[in-house]
Amino acid sequence: MSYPKLTAQQQESLPLLITPALAIPSQFDDSTHKLWRCETEQGSLILKACDHDSIQKSAFWQGMNSLFSVDFPRSLRNIDAIYSKISENAAVTVPLFIAAESNSYVLAEWLEGDAVLAEDVTDVMVIQLAEHLGKLHAQVKTTWGPIHQANLGAEQWGSRLYNTIQNLADNSSTAIPNDFVTSCSQQVEAMEVEQFSPIMIDLRWDQFLQQDNRLKALVDLDAFVYGPKELELVLLEYLLNAEQAALFKQHYQQYAEFRDLSSIREVYRLLLFLMNVLGETDLDRWLARPVVL
Repeated sequence: MSYPKLTAQQQESLPLLITPALAIPSQFDDSTHKLWRCETEQGSLILKACDHDSIQKSAFWQGMNSLFSVDFPRSLRNIDAIYSKISENAAVTVPLFIAAESNSYVLAEWLEGDAVLAEDVTDVMVIQLAEHLGKLHAQVKTTWGPIHQANLGAEQWGSRLYNTIQNLADNSSTAIPNDFVTSCSQQVEAMEVEQFSPIMIDLRWDQFLQQDNRLKALVDLDAFVYGPKELELVLLEYLLNAEQAALFKQHYQQYAEFRDLSSIREVYRLLLFLMNVLGETDLDRWLARPVVL
């Protein structure tokens, strides 16, 4: 038996399979990995193999590579740094890292549990999320970029943000009004970003597993970088209703300072839309999301 999509040489040092790998259907049409559950001599593992065609077409990874210099999927060779950093500071379990190879695959521990659905989110989960993000956001650097090599200077944030938005807008299937781009560029010019924390640019409830109505684990760590925590908090407004947001903010502030988002909300919302983070294709509907944080 062999691991799907891997060469014999790649598998030489991996745990031996004891049953054929079981393919896992992708949840999204634009998923950038093919997934298999692998029963091995070291227990249950999950294999994530790069789908290079999807990655090349992905507005999300175009944005990640342009803004954060992630260099995905070549950067998979350094993904162990993400697993290590997040496991040290997260308030929920993360899988044990097993192996990875540049441009190819990630092999990690399989964790049992059900994906969290938005309609199933409990107050306890919101409080857990507040602790999780608060603890990560309390880890502060004055530079930013990939977790393993966050060496971009704070003075570069504005220019790289603007260039990324402009490039994504030029290639977007959705026409972005010029006056809106101009407005966002003015917000970028006024930005003063001095601190950066580990943030997850594709934060969604279904990246977590639940058990007994509690968050059990965070299982998708590919899109962690050092960046402004406000960017992740703007994304969070799309995951929480007003009551959940108030509960989140109350508990988040036990771990990290919460700053006003009004001066940067519009530009970060545009960036996240252009990166197709949550799959929305209607810009007006995206921008009309209620302000809850």
